[in-house]
Amino acid sequence: MVRGIDVADYQGTVNWAAVAKSGIEFAVTKATEGGTFVADSFARNWSGIRSAGLVRGAYHFYRPRTDALAQANLFLNMVKLQPGDLPPVLDIESDDGVEPERIRAGIRSWLVRVEEATQRRPILYTYPSFWERLGNWQDFTDYPLWIAHYTTAERPWVPGGWRTWTMWQFTDSGTVNGVTGPVDVNSFNVIKAGSQSMMVVQVQRSLRSKGYDIGALDGVFGPKSQQATREFQTALGLTATGEITSRTWAYLLDGTITGNGKDLKPPEPDKTMPTPTDEIKLIDVMKFYQDLPHQAQALSWLQSRLEAGVLQEFARRWRNDASSTASIQLVDVAKFYRNLASQNQALQWLEGQVSAQMKQEFAQRWRSPQEFRETPIVLANAAQYYQGMSHQKQAWQWLQERLSHEDLAEFARIWRQ
Repeated sequence: MVRGIDVADYQGTVNWAAVAKSGIEFAVTKATEGGTFVADSFARNWSGIRSAGLVRGAYHFYRPRTDALAQANLFLNMVKLQPGDLPPVLDIESDDGVEPERIRAGIRSWLVRVEEATQRRPILYTYPSFWERLGNWQDFTDYPLWIAHYTTAERPWVPGGWRTWTMWQFTDSGTVNGVTGPVDVNSFNVIKAGSQSMMVVQVQRSLRSKGYDIGALDGVFGPKSQQATREFQTALGLTATGEITSRTWAYLLDGTITGNGKDLKPPEPDKTMPTPTDEIKLIDVMKFYQDLPHQAQALSWLQSRLEAGVLQEFARRWRNDASSTASIQLVDVAKFYRNLASQNQALQWLEGQVSAQMKQEFAQRWRSPQEFRETPIVLANAAQYYQGMSHQKQAWQWLQERLSHEDLAEFARIWRQ
């Protein structure tokens, strides 16, 4: 097990050399809170963790009543990440009496701002009951999860649609040499031969972006992924174990580091390496569907490009019922896929009806969650700029058809007040 601790002002002065000798590999220290607070212990811990040879990280305690961008800028002004540091951490565990949707928007703003500035996708820290009380949002699963769940079970309770955890705070009363009193102790979800999870997909994507051949982007940590990891570790001067612990993971998620970690030169392009636009098999899509927003969007895009007759015939084959006339949604197909022979035959048939160009664009949408994310629209703005154009009318008609009679009646009542 790879263990780590997280600390704040109430731990006092920490002897980081003693912590390192106790078998701890990584440590995260509180840096900032809200829009103005900086932890008294931050500077001392930030330098001490690195001096002791530990993998270090820093977290921001989010205050929903304070402007999210002001909080992000405070964190960025205080925390200067270096190669080998963990991604920034956003600690979400207090609502301060703010409505959930406002919190949700603020979280998103903080994460986007910090990722753009650091070129590292931030880690989101929370605990299950709090996240579920907010609404158990499913739209943050692209971010690594640090979950706080104190249990004797073999694994933590994972909320919010995440399929796995990256870090697990399993106790707040641990004892570690060098720290006076109780301390939070964490486990890192090590990736080794045979591991299968969305965390593996993230690792594979990072290795590929740095110029390494990982083979298929399939979420399985097989021989090619292990060899790519060993090559990456060797380039950085790390022990080439072929496993992903917190140290290797921290380097992998650093967007400023390319294949050669010593001089940071861009890697030479590998003409044999699969690119994100390679075709993808529909059976593999169904096998590795994780209910992520960009995956659902990609399937919806594909469905919108298929002719009605093709979808109807696919529905008959999928249901193994020649008389079926009911419509079918590809997102539902992914959710209820069970690797049955009849299902695979139907998917193979459907794949034969899709053009090569359409397959290529679908693969790119499936594998590139950021590039094709649609920009949200505010209905009030849509109404303000309405000009009676045909596509605008179609959009409003489409929306009206999807609202229930009760919703429309309530909207009419409020509108006419």
